Amino acid sequence: MVTTLAPCWYCSGLIVQFRIGAVVVGESRTFRGGIDWLRERGVEVIDLDSAECELLLAGYIREHPEVWDEDIGKGASVEPQFLL
Repeated sequence: MVTTLAPCWYCSGLIVQFRIGAVVVGESRTFRGGIDWLRERGVEVIDLDSAECELLLAGYIREHPEVWDEDIGKGASVEPQFLL
């Protein structure tokens, strides 16, 4: 699987459920998502740490903060307690 930003918790759960073995992430500084959780479960996560992806996401967040906050949420890098 290839994605611009780190997978959200919902997508991370689906990656594990459907046994997707590797995820290529454009960058994870903007949103960390479930990267550590995926790695703990044996999923190979390749973080390209792309400046281009970071700029793309920064522009989107700047132009659509209400959508970002709704979809990702403020403080979204905190691991939800139900995913122990």
